[in-house]
Amino acid sequence: MKDFLEALINVSEKAANIARHCREEKALFELLVQEKIGNQKNKRFVQDFKTLADVLIQETVKHDIGKKFPDILNYIFGEESNIFTNTLGETIRVEIKDTEEETCKLLIQVLNDSNNAASLLAALVHTEVDSEANLTDVNINLPLKDLGIWIDPIDSTAEYISGLEDLQSVHGVHAVGLQCVTVLIGVFERASGGPVLGVINQPFHQQCQTTNRCSILVFLYLIVVWAFLFLESGLLSI
Repeated sequence: MKDFLEALINVSEKAANIARHCREEKALFELLVQEKIGNQKNKRFVQDFKTLADVLIQETVKHDIGKKFPDILNYIFGEESNIFTNTLGETIRVEIKDTEEETCKLLIQVLNDSNNAASLLAALVHTEVDSEANLTDVNINLPLKDLGIWIDPIDSTAEYISGLEDLQSVHGVHAVGLQCVTVLIGVFERASGGPVLGVINQPFHQQCQTTNRCSILVFLYLIVVWAFLFLESGLLSI
């Protein structure tokens, strides 16, 4: 259980890194946004969007967790289709390859031959992340062969796309803006569909005063929250 939870926290932090880097360059970010259509679209919205950050994060979680815990590999699901169409009209299935070079080659196609951006994103995907989470008190066994994972790679995508910063909170809670954006990873029991474990990462929780960019690296334990509930046992990180 401890190894599994640690892997989920680490991959959520890797996901947060991807989300932040995808927002850093305006021209690049605009290239990555694609409107959802057909049955991919959320009917609550006039327009619904996914970004390459959404898809890349989702596929990174699948790759990293599936590689370390093969019993759960075929039961990792996500909100986004991993089919992405670049501005040239080429349809590409986004997936994480075995090597950084192979992933970079695929991302170059998605990014219309933008080698620098593809290299940066591939490096982020293949860089090991250690959140150094303190899990010394976690001692629970989970039957991984009976579990599945659901990923919402970027919750509050509209806020992520708009990129509003420096908004005032109300009693410490932000109703709008980048601070609302989260990476959500949920673990469920396949037989019942009941939730078992969840990790929430808030990539833009704290803004660095020196760079005017949001970061979670320094404030990790304030904004990465996990919770566990299985049978008669339960734990919460806060």
